[in-house]
Amino acid sequence: MAKNKEIVLSGIRPTGELHFGNYFGAFKKWLEIQDQYRCFWMVADLHSLTTLENTKDLKKTAYEMTALWLALGLDPEKSTIFLQSGVAEHGELNAIFSTLLPVAMLELNPTYKEMTASHPKAGSFGLLNYPVLQAADILLYKTSKVPVGKDQEPHIEITREIARRFNRRFGRLFPEPQAIFEKIPKIYSLADPAKKMSKSHRPDSYIALLDQPAEIRRKIRAAVTDSGQEIIYNPVKKPAISNLLNLYHLVSGGQIKKIEEKFKNKGYAEFKKDLAEKIIKFLAPIQKRFEQIIKNPKKIEAVLKNGSEKAGREAQKTMKEVKNKIGLINLN
Repeated sequence: MAKNKEIVLSGIRPTGELHFGNYFGAFKKWLEIQDQYRCFWMVADLHSLTTLENTKDLKKTAYEMTALWLALGLDPEKSTIFLQSGVAEHGELNAIFSTLLPVAMLELNPTYKEMTASHPKAGSFGLLNYPVLQAADILLYKTSKVPVGKDQEPHIEITREIARRFNRRFGRLFPEPQAIFEKIPKIYSLADPAKKMSKSHRPDSYIALLDQPAEIRRKIRAAVTDSGQEIIYNPVKKPAISNLLNLYHLVSGGQIKKIEEKFKNKGYAEFKKDLAEKIIKFLAPIQKRFEQIIKNPKKIEAVLKNGSEKAGREAQKTMKEVKNKIGLINLN
């Protein structure tokens, strides 16, 4: 891993299933850039504590998510795959960064408002402080690029603001990272095309990457459609069928115009049936690799351990610089 490459970091909370929205909105970008940058991919288990009421399955879901990352093609020889809680410096830098922003700025964060609306019982300081810990995650490795969904842009701006405030107050140390957005249309809910695909909605609203064929067929069959039977891409007048056409395009590689022609005068039932089979075919090799990897938990643990140790060495270097800039005693 060349030292002169720009550094990229992103992470996902191990709070449940990864779905097509995750894959096409973020993960596909990860796979494309792991040869281009020095990449740090984080299993964000500390962030998951902000909304999880029951953590008894957290270890299991973290292992499963790591196995799925490997099945999708993330390579621990090319990238650093690590556990957020396995690098203590994330919490240490978070504590320092939390002194740099007024509470009012965090309360105005639109993502915080959405999260408290979705999880009314989870209105903890941790949820309010979420973007500050995220800033620590990013800046701990002096990250310059962050591949995220468009909805995470306010968090990246908070990270830039924290970098600016630290640099002004203590001396320049951190870059101001830029977001990398995937140029793919947003994947919308199967149950409501006005909402993005998310596991926070009902289970029938998304296609999980590990959904089995029968479940995929059922979900696609139940997906909402628009009035009439015309299969045409028109996000304004026909948002539901346009969302399904976009899914068909993404899993098959076919142009939307050609898909429209293929199903002209054939109706929704036949289109949905074929879409389900295309999704099943797309996911089959990923699921096969996942089943092989998940049978070897020691390999998964080794990937996380080695990655966390590698990330930890980078984090320790940064924290020494942080303490020197601030004037804290450095005992390491």
